[in-house]
Amino acid sequence: MDATSLWPVAAVVTLALATAMLLPRASLDRASTTPRYTSLDGLRGYLALAVFLSHSSIWYFYLRSGTWQVPPSNVYTQLGQSSVTLFFMITGFLFWSKLLEGRLQPIDWLRLYLSRALRLGPLYLVAVTCVLLMSFGRAGFHLREAPAIIAEQTAQWLLFTIPGISPINGFTETVPLAGAVWSLPYEWLFYACLPLGAFCLRADPPVRWVIVSLVAVVIIVMVMPQVRFPVVSAFAGGIAAAGLVRVAGIRMMLARGVWGAIAILCLATTIVLFPTAYSVSALLLLTGGFLIIACGNSLYGMLEWPASIALGEMAYSLYLLHSVVLFVTYRLLLAEWAATFSAVEHWAIVLCQVPALILICYATFRLVEKPAMDAVPRWHAWLVARRSNNGAGAEPSGRH
Repeated sequence: MDATSLWPVAAVVTLALATAMLLPRASLDRASTTPRYTSLDGLRGYLALAVFLSHSSIWYFYLRSGTWQVPPSNVYTQLGQSSVTLFFMITGFLFWSKLLEGRLQPIDWLRLYLSRALRLGPLYLVAVTCVLLMSFGRAGFHLREAPAIIAEQTAQWLLFTIPGISPINGFTETVPLAGAVWSLPYEWLFYACLPLGAFCLRADPPVRWVIVSLVAVVIIVMVMPQVRFPVVSAFAGGIAAAGLVRVAGIRMMLARGVWGAIAILCLATTIVLFPTAYSVSALLLLTGGFLIIACGNSLYGMLEWPASIALGEMAYSLYLLHSVVLFVTYRLLLAEWAATFSAVEHWAIVLCQVPALILICYATFRLVEKPAMDAVPRWHAWLVARRSNNGAGAEPSGRH
Protein backbone atom coordinates (compact mmCIF):
# COMPACT_ATOMS: atom_id res chain seq x y z
CA MET A 1 0.00 0.00 0.00
CA ASP A 2 1.24 3.49 -0.88
CA ALA A 3 1.75 5.95 1.97
CA THR A 4 -0.86 8.27 0.45
CA SER A 5 -3.47 5.59 -0.24
CA LEU A 6 -7.07 6.59 0.47
CA TRP A 7 -7.95 3.36 2.24
CA PRO A 8 -6.79 4.72 5.63
CA VAL A 9 -9.26 7.62 5.26
CA ALA A 10 -12.22 5.26 5.04
CA ALA A 11 -10.85 3.05 7.81
CA VAL A 12 -10.20 5.91 10.26
CA VAL A 13 -13.62 7.51 9.71
CA THR A 14 -15.42 4.17 10.04
CA LEU A 15 -13.55 3.26 13.23
CA ALA A 16 -14.12 6.72 14.72
CA LEU A 17 -17.85 6.51 14.04
CA ALA A 18 -18.01 3.00 15.49
CA THR A 19 -16.21 4.15 18.64
CA ALA A 20 -18.46 7.20 18.97
CA MET A 21 -21.55 4.99 18.73
CA LEU A 22 -20.45 3.17 21.90
CA LEU A 23 -20.15 6.35 23.96
CA PRO A 24 -22.89 7.12 26.53
CA ARG A 25 -25.07 9.67 24.79
CA ALA A 26 -26.43 11.15 28.04
CA SER A 27 -23.02 12.62 28.74
CA LEU A 28 -22.74 14.39 25.41
CA ASP A 29 -25.76 16.66 25.64
CA ARG A 30 -25.25 20.00 23.99
CA ALA A 31 -24.97 23.15 26.02
CA SER A 32 -28.05 24.32 24.11
CA THR A 33 -31.05 22.02 24.00
CA THR A 34 -32.32 23.55 20.76
CA PRO A 35 -29.42 23.66 18.31
CA ARG A 36 -30.24 25.54 15.14
CA TYR A 37 -27.60 24.14 12.80
CA THR A 38 -27.47 20.38 13.35
CA SER A 39 -25.77 19.79 10.01
CA LEU A 40 -22.88 22.05 11.06
CA ASP A 41 -22.64 20.22 14.39
CA GLY A 42 -22.13 16.97 12.50
CA LEU A 43 -19.71 18.52 10.02
CA ARG A 44 -17.29 19.61 12.76
CA GLY A 45 -16.38 16.06 13.76
CA TYR A 46 -15.48 15.04 10.21
CA LEU A 47 -13.36 18.16 9.80
CA ALA A 48 -11.42 17.40 12.98
CA LEU A 49 -10.88 13.79 11.84
CA ALA A 50 -9.67 15.07 8.48
CA VAL A 51 -7.02 17.24 10.18
CA PHE A 52 -5.96 14.18 12.20
CA LEU A 53 -5.59 12.21 8.95
CA SER A 54 -3.58 14.99 7.34
CA HIS A 55 -1.18 15.17 10.28
CA SER A 56 -0.93 11.38 10.42
CA SER A 57 0.23 11.45 6.79
CA ILE A 58 2.69 14.26 7.51
CA TRP A 59 4.17 12.18 10.34
CA TYR A 60 4.99 9.33 7.95
CA PHE A 61 7.21 11.60 5.86
CA TYR A 62 8.46 13.67 8.80
CA LEU A 63 9.87 10.58 10.51
CA ARG A 64 11.97 9.94 7.42
CA SER A 65 12.96 13.44 6.33
CA GLY A 66 12.97 15.45 9.54
CA THR A 67 11.05 18.21 7.74
CA TRP A 68 7.51 19.12 8.78
CA GLN A 69 5.68 20.00 5.58
CA VAL A 70 2.55 19.17 3.63
CA PRO A 71 2.50 15.58 2.32
CA PRO A 72 3.06 14.81 -1.39
CA SER A 73 -0.65 14.29 -1.92
CA ASN A 74 -3.39 16.76 -2.80
CA VAL A 75 -5.89 14.73 -0.79
CA TYR A 76 -3.93 14.57 2.46
CA THR A 77 -2.84 18.20 2.12
CA GLN A 78 -6.41 19.30 1.55
CA LEU A 79 -7.77 17.18 4.37
CA GLY A 80 -5.89 19.62 6.58
CA GLN A 81 -6.19 22.91 4.71
CA SER A 82 -9.77 22.57 3.49
CA SER A 83 -10.93 21.39 6.90
CA VAL A 84 -9.41 24.40 8.66
CA THR A 85 -10.90 26.65 5.98
CA LEU A 86 -14.34 25.14 6.62
CA PHE A 87 -13.84 25.58 10.38
CA PHE A 88 -13.26 29.29 9.70
CA MET A 89 -16.40 29.38 7.57
CA ILE A 90 -18.39 27.85 10.43
CA THR A 91 -17.07 30.57 12.74
CA GLY A 92 -17.86 33.29 10.22
CA PHE A 93 -21.34 31.91 9.64
CA LEU A 94 -22.33 31.50 13.28
CA PHE A 95 -21.06 34.84 14.53
CA TRP A 96 -22.09 36.90 11.53
CA SER A 97 -25.54 35.39 12.05
CA LYS A 98 -25.43 36.78 15.60
CA LEU A 99 -24.64 40.22 14.18
CA LEU A 100 -27.52 40.02 11.71
CA GLU A 101 -29.83 39.05 14.56
CA GLY A 102 -28.36 41.94 16.55
CA ARG A 103 -30.18 44.37 14.28
CA LEU A 104 -33.42 43.12 15.85
CA GLN A 105 -32.35 42.65 19.46
CA PRO A 106 -29.27 43.95 21.30
CA ILE A 107 -26.21 41.73 21.52
CA ASP A 108 -24.90 40.99 24.99
CA TRP A 109 -21.23 41.58 24.19
CA LEU A 110 -20.03 40.68 27.67
CA ARG A 111 -21.70 37.29 27.46
CA LEU A 112 -20.46 36.73 23.91
CA TYR A 113 -16.80 37.26 24.78
CA LEU A 114 -17.11 35.42 28.07
CA SER A 115 -18.55 32.44 26.21
CA ARG A 116 -15.64 32.55 23.74
CA ALA A 117 -13.07 32.68 26.53
CA LEU A 118 -14.65 29.77 28.39
CA ARG A 119 -15.19 27.83 25.17
CA LEU A 120 -11.62 28.05 23.91
CA GLY A 121 -9.58 28.76 27.01
CA PRO A 122 -9.82 25.78 29.40
CA LEU A 123 -9.07 23.07 26.85
CA TYR A 124 -6.37 25.22 25.31
CA LEU A 125 -4.70 25.39 28.75
CA VAL A 126 -4.73 21.58 28.76
CA ALA A 127 -2.97 21.59 25.39
CA VAL A 128 -0.41 24.17 26.60
CA THR A 129 0.22 22.05 29.69
CA CYS A 130 1.01 19.12 27.39
CA VAL A 131 3.41 21.30 25.41
CA LEU A 132 5.16 22.46 28.57
CA LEU A 133 5.45 18.95 30.03
CA MET A 134 6.82 17.58 26.79
CA SER A 135 9.21 20.49 26.33
CA PHE A 136 10.74 20.05 29.76
CA GLY A 137 10.43 16.26 29.72
CA ARG A 138 12.42 15.94 26.51
CA ALA A 139 15.13 18.04 28.17
CA GLY A 140 15.22 15.79 31.23
CA PHE A 141 13.47 18.58 33.17
CA HIS A 142 16.60 20.73 32.92
CA LEU A 143 16.56 24.36 31.85
CA ARG A 144 18.11 24.81 28.42
CA GLU A 145 17.15 28.47 28.22
CA ALA A 146 17.35 31.36 30.67
CA PRO A 147 14.27 31.56 32.96
CA ALA A 148 13.33 34.95 31.51
CA ILE A 149 13.33 33.53 27.98
CA ILE A 150 11.25 30.53 29.04
CA ALA A 151 8.76 32.85 30.76
CA GLU A 152 8.46 34.90 27.56
CA GLN A 153 7.98 31.77 25.46
CA THR A 154 5.34 30.47 27.84
CA ALA A 155 3.56 33.82 27.78
CA GLN A 156 3.35 33.61 23.98
CA TRP A 157 1.61 30.26 24.29
CA LEU A 158 -0.75 31.53 26.98
CA LEU A 159 -1.75 34.28 24.52
CA PHE A 160 -3.04 31.64 22.10
CA THR A 161 0.24 31.95 20.13
CA ILE A 162 -0.94 35.29 18.74
CA PRO A 163 2.68 36.54 18.94
CA GLY A 164 3.82 33.36 17.15
CA ILE A 165 4.54 29.70 17.88
CA SER A 166 7.76 29.70 19.87
CA PRO A 167 9.74 26.61 20.95
CA ILE A 168 9.87 26.31 24.73
CA ASN A 169 13.11 25.47 26.53
CA GLY A 170 14.85 24.62 23.27
CA PHE A 171 12.21 22.07 22.27
CA THR A 172 12.45 22.04 18.47
CA GLU A 173 9.42 19.83 17.79
CA THR A 174 6.80 22.24 19.04
CA VAL A 175 4.92 22.33 15.73
CA PRO A 176 4.66 18.51 15.36
CA LEU A 177 3.40 18.41 18.97
CA ALA A 178 0.83 21.22 18.74
CA GLY A 179 0.85 22.62 15.23
CA ALA A 180 -2.95 22.81 15.05
CA VAL A 181 -2.96 25.85 17.34
CA TRP A 182 -1.83 28.12 14.50
CA SER A 183 -5.48 28.75 13.55
CA LEU A 184 -6.52 30.13 16.96
CA PRO A 185 -5.00 33.62 16.46
CA TYR A 186 -7.16 33.97 13.35
CA GLU A 187 -10.21 32.96 15.38
CA TRP A 188 -9.45 35.66 17.94
CA LEU A 189 -8.79 38.21 15.20
CA PHE A 190 -12.25 37.49 13.81
CA TYR A 191 -13.86 37.74 17.25
CA ALA A 192 -12.11 41.06 17.77
CA CYS A 193 -13.70 42.36 14.55
CA LEU A 194 -17.27 41.57 15.60
CA PRO A 195 -18.26 44.92 17.19
CA LEU A 196 -16.84 46.69 14.13
CA GLY A 197 -18.88 44.35 11.94
CA ALA A 198 -21.97 45.12 14.02
CA PHE A 199 -21.33 48.84 13.54
CA CYS A 200 -21.11 48.34 9.75
CA LEU A 201 -24.41 46.42 9.86
CA ARG A 202 -26.01 49.21 11.90
CA ALA A 203 -26.67 46.84 14.78
CA ASP A 204 -25.96 49.72 17.21
CA PRO A 205 -23.12 48.23 19.29
CA PRO A 206 -22.13 50.38 22.30
CA VAL A 207 -19.40 52.86 21.41
CA ARG A 208 -17.05 51.44 24.05
CA TRP A 209 -17.21 48.02 22.41
CA VAL A 210 -16.48 49.50 18.98
CA ILE A 211 -13.43 51.26 20.43
CA VAL A 212 -12.28 48.08 22.18
CA SER A 213 -12.79 46.19 18.94
CA LEU A 214 -10.74 48.64 16.91
CA VAL A 215 -7.90 48.66 19.44
CA ALA A 216 -7.92 44.86 19.71
CA VAL A 217 -7.80 44.39 15.94
CA VAL A 218 -4.87 46.79 15.58
CA ILE A 219 -2.95 45.12 18.41
CA ILE A 220 -3.55 41.58 17.12
CA VAL A 221 -2.55 42.49 13.56
CA MET A 222 0.60 44.21 14.83
CA VAL A 223 1.54 41.35 17.17
CA MET A 224 0.88 38.45 14.79
CA PRO A 225 4.06 37.61 12.84
CA GLN A 226 2.07 37.36 9.62
CA VAL A 227 -1.59 37.76 8.70
CA ARG A 228 -2.23 35.69 5.59
CA PHE A 229 -5.06 37.23 3.56
CA PRO A 230 -6.07 33.94 1.85
CA VAL A 231 -6.59 32.43 5.31
CA VAL A 232 -8.60 35.42 6.54
CA SER A 233 -10.74 35.34 3.41
CA ALA A 234 -12.11 31.95 4.50
CA PHE A 235 -14.29 33.77 7.04
CA ALA A 236 -15.90 35.59 4.11
CA GLY A 237 -17.41 32.33 2.89
CA GLY A 238 -19.20 31.90 6.21
CA ILE A 239 -20.29 35.55 6.22
CA ALA A 240 -21.77 35.18 2.73
CA ALA A 241 -23.57 32.01 3.77
CA ALA A 242 -25.00 33.76 6.84
CA GLY A 243 -26.71 36.25 4.55
CA LEU A 244 -27.85 33.81 1.87
CA VAL A 245 -29.30 31.28 4.31
CA ARG A 246 -31.79 33.95 5.40
CA VAL A 247 -33.34 33.99 1.95
CA ALA A 248 -36.17 31.48 2.33
CA GLY A 249 -36.13 30.40 -1.32
CA ILE A 250 -32.40 29.65 -1.28
CA ARG A 251 -32.58 27.85 2.06
CA MET A 252 -35.49 25.64 1.03
CA MET A 253 -33.94 24.81 -2.34
CA LEU A 254 -30.46 23.92 -1.05
CA ALA A 255 -31.85 21.80 1.78
CA ARG A 256 -33.23 19.32 -0.78
CA GLY A 257 -31.49 15.99 -1.19
CA VAL A 258 -30.12 16.49 -4.70
CA TRP A 259 -28.06 19.45 -3.51
CA GLY A 260 -26.31 17.14 -1.06
CA ALA A 261 -24.65 15.44 -4.02
CA ILE A 262 -23.57 18.85 -5.34
CA ALA A 263 -22.09 19.75 -1.94
CA ILE A 264 -20.16 16.47 -1.84
CA LEU A 265 -18.96 17.14 -5.40
CA CYS A 266 -17.76 20.64 -4.47
CA LEU A 267 -15.82 19.37 -1.46
CA ALA A 268 -14.42 16.31 -3.25
CA THR A 269 -13.32 18.35 -6.27
CA THR A 270 -11.41 20.73 -4.01
CA ILE A 271 -9.77 17.91 -2.06
CA VAL A 272 -8.74 15.86 -5.08
CA LEU A 273 -7.79 18.45 -7.70
CA PHE A 274 -6.42 21.49 -5.87
CA PRO A 275 -2.95 21.58 -4.26
CA THR A 276 -4.03 24.28 -1.82
CA ALA A 277 -7.29 25.42 -0.25
CA TYR A 278 -6.29 29.07 -0.43
CA SER A 279 -6.75 29.70 -4.14
CA VAL A 280 -9.81 31.64 -5.29
CA SER A 281 -11.27 28.63 -7.11
CA ALA A 282 -10.83 26.32 -4.13
CA LEU A 283 -12.37 28.86 -1.74
CA LEU A 284 -15.38 29.32 -4.02
CA LEU A 285 -15.96 25.57 -4.24
CA LEU A 286 -15.64 25.17 -0.49
CA THR A 287 -18.00 28.09 0.05
CA GLY A 288 -20.55 26.50 -2.29
CA GLY A 289 -20.42 23.19 -0.45
CA PHE A 290 -20.55 24.93 2.91
CA LEU A 291 -23.56 27.06 1.92
CA ILE A 292 -25.54 23.94 1.03
CA ILE A 293 -24.74 22.34 4.39
CA ALA A 294 -25.47 25.58 6.27
CA CYS A 295 -28.92 25.63 4.67
CA GLY A 296 -29.69 22.44 6.58
CA ASN A 297 -28.65 19.84 4.02
CA SER A 298 -27.38 16.88 6.06
CA LEU A 299 -25.81 15.10 3.05
CA TYR A 300 -28.46 12.39 3.03
CA GLY A 301 -28.61 12.20 6.80
CA MET A 302 -24.89 11.54 7.33
CA LEU A 303 -24.29 14.76 9.27
CA GLU A 304 -27.21 14.00 11.59
CA TRP A 305 -26.18 10.49 12.59
CA PRO A 306 -25.86 10.30 16.40
CA ALA A 307 -22.21 9.24 15.99
CA SER A 308 -21.56 12.24 13.73
CA ILE A 309 -23.08 14.60 16.30
CA ALA A 310 -21.02 12.95 19.06
CA LEU A 311 -17.80 13.50 17.11
CA GLY A 312 -18.90 17.06 16.36
CA GLU A 313 -19.40 17.84 20.02
CA MET A 314 -15.84 16.78 20.83
CA ALA A 315 -14.38 18.32 17.65
CA TYR A 316 -12.40 20.99 19.52
CA SER A 317 -10.76 18.30 21.66
CA LEU A 318 -10.04 16.23 18.56
CA TYR A 319 -8.58 19.26 16.83
CA LEU A 320 -6.29 20.34 19.68
CA LEU A 321 -5.24 17.02 21.19
CA HIS A 322 -4.74 14.68 18.24
CA SER A 323 -1.24 16.08 17.66
CA VAL A 324 -0.32 15.22 21.25
CA VAL A 325 -1.48 11.62 20.75
CA LEU A 326 0.50 11.34 17.51
CA PHE A 327 3.61 12.80 19.13
CA VAL A 328 3.46 10.52 22.16
CA THR A 329 2.98 7.51 19.89
CA TYR A 330 5.83 8.21 17.48
CA ARG A 331 8.31 9.99 19.72
CA LEU A 332 7.84 8.15 23.03
CA LEU A 333 6.11 4.80 22.66
CA LEU A 334 7.49 3.74 19.27
CA ALA A 335 10.49 6.03 18.91
CA GLU A 336 12.97 3.23 18.10
CA TRP A 337 10.92 1.76 15.25
CA ALA A 338 8.65 4.53 13.95
CA ALA A 339 10.91 5.59 11.08
CA THR A 340 11.25 2.00 9.84
CA PHE A 341 7.54 1.21 9.56
CA SER A 342 6.14 0.42 6.15
CA ALA A 343 3.14 2.42 4.97
CA VAL A 344 0.83 -0.41 6.02
CA GLU A 345 2.38 -0.56 9.49
CA HIS A 346 2.27 3.23 9.88
CA TRP A 347 -1.43 3.40 9.07
CA ALA A 348 -2.15 0.35 11.23
CA ILE A 349 -0.64 2.27 14.16
CA VAL A 350 -2.79 5.27 13.26
CA LEU A 351 -5.88 3.06 13.34
CA CYS A 352 -4.89 1.77 16.77
CA GLN A 353 -4.74 5.37 18.00
CA VAL A 354 -8.28 6.23 16.88
CA PRO A 355 -10.27 4.57 19.72
CA ALA A 356 -7.82 5.93 22.30
CA LEU A 357 -8.06 9.42 20.80
CA ILE A 358 -11.87 9.33 20.79
CA LEU A 359 -11.96 8.19 24.43
CA ILE A 360 -9.47 10.88 25.49
CA CYS A 361 -11.48 13.57 23.71
CA TYR A 362 -14.70 12.23 25.18
CA ALA A 363 -13.15 12.62 28.63
CA THR A 364 -11.85 16.14 27.97
CA PHE A 365 -15.22 17.17 26.58
CA ARG A 366 -16.99 15.91 29.70
CA LEU A 367 -14.43 17.12 32.25
CA VAL A 368 -13.12 20.33 30.68
CA GLU A 369 -15.18 21.67 27.78
CA LYS A 370 -18.75 21.06 28.92
CA PRO A 371 -18.28 22.28 32.53
CA ALA A 372 -16.71 25.47 31.16
CA MET A 373 -19.60 26.03 28.73
CA ASP A 374 -22.14 25.31 31.45
CA ALA A 375 -20.43 27.90 33.66
CA VAL A 376 -21.08 30.76 31.22
CA PRO A 377 -24.48 31.81 32.69
CA ARG A 378 -23.09 31.68 36.23
CA TRP A 379 -20.00 33.72 35.44
CA HIS A 380 -22.03 36.15 33.36
CA ALA A 381 -24.48 36.72 36.21
CA TRP A 382 -21.58 37.27 38.60
CA LEU A 383 -19.91 39.81 36.29
CA VAL A 384 -23.17 41.67 35.72
CA ALA A 385 -23.87 41.77 39.45
CA ARG A 386 -20.34 42.96 40.17
CA ARG A 387 -20.61 45.68 37.56
CA SER A 388 -23.99 46.76 38.98
CA ASN A 389 -22.61 46.83 42.52
CA ASN A 390 -19.64 48.92 41.42
CA GLY A 391 -21.97 51.33 39.69
CA ALA A 392 -24.20 51.55 42.74
CA GLY A 393 -21.20 52.02 44.99
CA ALA A 394 -19.92 54.86 42.89
CA GLU A 395 -23.22 56.74 42.85
CA PRO A 396 -23.28 58.10 46.46
CA SER A 397 -19.73 59.43 46.16
CA GLY A 398 -20.82 61.51 43.20
CA ARG A 399 -23.44 63.33 45.29
CA HIS A 400 -21.05 64.82 47.80
